[in-house]
Amino acid sequence: MSKVKVFLLSLALMMSTTVYAYYNFIGDVPLPGKTIAPAQLQQDTIFSVGAFGLRIATKDCFTVAITNTEVSKPKVNGKWEEIWTLKVCERVGRLPIEFTDNGTFAIDYMNIKWKTVGK
Repeated sequence: MSKVKVFLLSLALMMSTTVYAYYNFIGDVPLPGKTIAPAQLQQDTIFSVGAFGLRIATKDCFTVAITNTEVSKPKVNGKWEEIWTLKVCERVGRLPIEFTDNGTFAIDYMNIKWKTVGK
């Protein structure tokens, strides 16, 4: 096997191990705050939010947690929006997420508001 293939395989294994360890870290539901998403929908959404958090974490810090949830638009016709607060190392972001009663969600990554906080 070539060195490149070995490297890529090793990298893939490290990434999946990191995401798995992270997933166990913040996988507790119900989440803090006032989310109205059912437990299974929270669990499904946590993985995507956490994977995004790991992408912006620094090489020296893998602390990722959802610290708050709040409903930003009430449920109408089976759809509603929430803001989930994500703490990644020394950054806090407010993630807009649209949910539906049929168990789908859409995270608006382009409109996340970030600020830097102390440790």
